[in-house]
Parts: sequence; C-alpha cells; structure tokens
Amino acid sequence: MIGRLLRVLRTFCLYACILLLLCLNSTVQAQQTFEWKADIAENSYPRKLDSTVIYANGLLQEIRENGRVTPFEEQMLDLLGRTYRRLGETQKSEAFFLESIALSEKRHNIAQLGDSYNRLGLLYRGVGRIDEALESYERSIDYKTKAGNEGSVASTYNNLGNLYRAIGEREKAYEAFIHSIEIRERIGDHKNAATTYLNLGNWLTDDNNFTLAREYFNQYKRIQEDIADTSAIVLVLGNIGSLFIEQAQYDSALVYLLESVELIEQSNLLDPRRGARIFMGIGNVYDQLEYQFQAIDNYQKALRTYIQFQEPENMSIAYQNIGKVYSDLGQADSSLKYYELSLEEARVLGNPEREAILLNNLGVLHNQNGNYELALNFSQRSAEIYNELGDYQHLAEVNYNLGASWFYLGQFNQAINRYNASLLQANEAQDLEMQERIAHALAETFGEIRDFKNAFKYQLMYNTYKDSLMDLNRVKVIEELITKYETEKKEAEIQLLTAEQAQNKAQLAQQNAENKLLYLGIITLIAATLGVIGWFVYSSRKKRGIQLQKDELHMNEVQSLIEKQSLESISAMLEGQEKERRRLAAELHDRLGSILSLVKMYFSSMNDDLKESEPELYASFQEGNQFLDDAFLEVRALIREMK
Repeated sequence: MIGRLLRVLRTFCLYACILLLLCLNSTVQAQQTFEWKADIAENSYPRKLDSTVIYANGLLQEIRENGRVTPFEEQMLDLLGRTYRRLGETQKSEAFFLESIALSEKRHNIAQLGDSYNRLGLLYRGVGRIDEALESYERSIDYKTKAGNEGSVASTYNNLGNLYRAIGEREKAYEAFIHSIEIRERIGDHKNAATTYLNLGNWLTDDNNFTLAREYFNQYKRIQEDIADTSAIVLVLGNIGSLFIEQAQYDSALVYLLESVELIEQSNLLDPRRGARIFMGIGNVYDQLEYQFQAIDNYQKALRTYIQFQEPENMSIAYQNIGKVYSDLGQADSSLKYYELSLEEARVLGNPEREAILLNNLGVLHNQNGNYELALNFSQRSAEIYNELGDYQHLAEVNYNLGASWFYLGQFNQAINRYNASLLQANEAQDLEMQERIAHALAETFGEIRDFKNAFKYQLMYNTYKDSLMDLNRVKVIEELITKYETEKKEAEIQLLTAEQAQNKAQLAQQNAENKLLYLGIITLIAATLGVIGWFVYSSRKKRGIQLQKDELHMNEVQSLIEKQSLESISAMLEGQEKERRRLAAELHDRLGSILSLVKMYFSSMNDDLKESEPELYASFQEGNQFLDDAFLEVRALIREMK
C-alpha cells in the first residue's frame, strides 16, 4: 500500500515538473517573441512613424490579451508617446507618456521612469509649458541617478540647459551645461562632452562672449584631435575663424580658415559644400584686408561648388560678392556682369529683398559710369520693391541714389524732392550716416540753383550730423579699445593661470616621487640614511634651480607682455595723432572751406548790383572781396600742409 502511494506520488511530481518546465518554456518563448516585436517597433522609429504606431499597438494588444507582466508594455507606451510627438499630436503623446509613467511607477521600473519623464519634458518644452517641462526634467534626473545611468543623466542636464537658455535663465543654463560636461568627462564620454562644448561655443558667440566661446571651441578641438575626427576639426576651425571675423580680427580669422582648407586638402574630405563655405569666409576676410584678387579667387572656388550642386541662393551671394570686389577695384564692366548674374539667381529664388539690393547696386554702378537714365531705371525698380516690403531704411538709400541720378542729369528740383524723401525715411530709421550724406547732397544741390539760404541751412545741418557721427565713432573706438584690452587681459590671465597650474602639477608630481622614494628608503635600508639625505639635498638644490628657472621664465613672460602693451600704446598714440591731423584737415575743408565758398558765391552775386547802386562803397567791397580771396588761399595752403 505504501509502495503504491510512493509510486503515485513520484508520478505526480514528475508530471508537475514537466508542466512547470512547459510553463517556463512558454514564458521564455513569449518574452523572446515580445523582445523581437519590440525591436521591430523601435527600429521603425522615426523613419516610418505609421509603421511604428501599428507595431507598438499590436504588441501592446498581444501583451494585454495574454495577461503578461513585462517591461515591454511600458516601453511600447513610451514609444507611442514619442511617435505622436513627432506627428504633432500633442494630446495623444502626453496621454501615452503619462500612462507609461503610471505603469512604471506601479512596477518600480526606475529606468523607464527616467526616460519617460525626460521625453515628457521635451514635449512640454515644445508646446511652451515651461514649468511642467522643468518639473519633468528634474524628476528624470532623479530617477536616472537612482538607476545609476550617468550618461543618460548628462543628456537630461543638456536638455535642461537648452530649456533654461530658451527662457533667458543664462546662469542656470550655463550651470546645467557644465554639469552635463563634468559627468561625461568623468565617465569617459568625451564625444558627447565635445558636442556640449561646441554648443556652448556657438551660444556664447551669439552673445558676443568671444573669449569664453573660443575657449570652448578649443576644448572641442582638443577632444576631436584625440579621436582623430578630421571632419569635426575642420568644422570647429571654421567656427573659430568666423568668431574672429565677428571681432574684426581678420588676420587671426585667416589663419584658422586657411588651416581648415589645408586640412581638407590633406585628408581628402569629400565634403565640397563645407569647403565652399570656408572659401566664402576666406574671401570675406581677404576683402576686408583689401586683398581683392585673393578675395575673388576664393569666391570663384566657392562658386564652382555652388554651380555644381545648383544652389541658387549661394550662387547669388557669391556672384554679388565678386561684383562688389570688382566695383571696389573700379572695374565697372566686370562688376555689372556679376551683379546681373546675381540678380538672375535672386529672381529664380523669388527673393525680393536680395533683388532690391542688387537693383540698387546696379543703379549705383550706372551712376558711376555716367549712365544716369539706366541708373534711374534700376533704382526706381528697387524703390518699388522696398515700398512693398515697407523697408524704409533701405528705401532712404535708394531715394538718395535716385536724387543723385537726377542731380547728374541737371534736374535739380527732382533731385531735391528725392533727397527730401530720403531724409524723411532716414529720420524715421534714425540712420545718422544716411542723414549726414543727404544733408551734404541737399546743400550742394541748393548751391547749384543759387538758393544760398537753403544751401547754408543744409550745410549747417550736415555739420551737425557730422559732429554727432564723429562723437559716436569716438565712443565706438573707445569701446573697442576697452574690449580689446579686456580680451588681452583675460587671455594673459588664462596663460598665467595655465602656467601656474602646470607648475603646481609638476611640483605635486615631484613631491609624490620624493615621498615614494623616501618611504622606500626607510622601509628597505636604514643603513642608507646618509645616502638618502645626500640625495634629498641634491634634489632640493635641483628643485630650487628649477624654481629659479621657472620664476625667471615667468618674469620674462610678464616683461614681454608689458613691452608688447607699451609698443601697442605708442603705436595707438601715433596713429591717433595722424588721424587727428587728417580729421582737422577734413574739418577745415568741409566746414570752413564750404562756408567760405558760400560766402564767395554770395559776394559774387552782389558784385554787379553794388557797383551800379553804391559806387562809393564799391572800392571797399572790392577790398573786402580781396581779403576773402586771401583767406580762401590761406585755408587751402593750410589744408595742403596738414595733409
């Protein structure tokens, strides 16, 4: 009886084990099936969003019908949230993210919670729900930290920095970016750290913080050099070059841009469009440095690429730049040719602003060539476009050019009408330089029709505008000098700090080596104490010698900086004296010369009338007129001497 019970029990246990194995095998197979289907859904995102929705919903339905508890359920809900965010269906996206978060909290799926809150923050940021986005990012950081996923924490800090930057919280944004970089540097994720350095550099460039921007660009460059990413190095060299262009430091910009081109040629990078952008930058620098033929050569190199890839906008810009350089060289025919080519591409693009600029440029060129009727035609078409766009600042310049055309054609009243319209628009735009030019043109035009009262009025107005402009220029020069001084001071401080850090590091390394040797000597050979003491004395003397050499090197660097600043100060003083002499000569010519000319014209107009009506005063008048001639000659002689 007992034996039979034992056999039955053994049979029951055997069947139970078989059933358990079958259940386990079924569970494993189900998990493998879920994983395979989840991979299909994930791999279709974001290239095929419609397919992603179908695969994710299908897997969700299968999981729920089978009553399975699996993290793939939260994953698919999160994937649907991402997909609908891409599709622009905000409400559906939010609903799926919140459902994923609720299920992950119930199942304590911390890793999924960190990811879902991060993506929910991106959704809220995109629709302007800033407070909710901030809260989501903070929760994401908290969960990701608990999960020990430092790389993912760094990504969320980067997103948080972008959000703070978008809402103007500069200090918080900077702190978040730096925190992201510190984490990535610590875990050895240098590539993503480099990306954050690049973003910081671009951001600070936009904010005109050029010194710090260059520091971050150089950090990015060092990382890319370590991993030998030539394409990235070319990119950042171009960025640094553009940064120097923004500071009007064209020599430095040229060094980086030429290095970028050399690197492209050496490594045979198959990226002609990036090369074209760099050639355009080099052309701009050469143009600013007044190396016109080198500028044209680089613009032509860029143009060949733009023609190859049929990029009308860039072709138009390149044609325009070449036309501008030829205009500066006085080669009007070549300039007209390239401006007309640029105009053709602008019309292909349907870009009215560029078309108006080019029409105005063509009008100016035709004025310079004496083709005043053609100039009127181009300038009037430009004025029509600017009127439609409501761009009064540019319209002031076009009306000024129209006034010049009428002036050259001898139609002085029409010229005055255009100049007055230009002055009104320049006043609305508060364009001081334009106001100065128009006032001078009006004084000249009224002088031609012998309306000396208005000529004198606009001459005084011109002098007033000129004084104001000179004051602004002086302030600008002073601000530029202050900025330059602060930049050089900051760079000198960075150099000194770097030298001090290197010195401290060397001293620390040397001290550690000494301590190791000392401990080794104490532990191993007490008998070698005298030898260790002798070595220590020698090491101390050597250390003092190194320190003296470092101090001398440091003093030489400081002295070199002082001498450099002294030379720059002397150069600036001499240049200032020369500018002042030129300014005084121009002042005498523009102000006193103009007034004397007007007075001479006024006296000349009175000559015949006075001779007939007041013959007894005519001799005195002639004598005064002679004094005026002598004064005029003295002013001219003084101007020649000063120039």
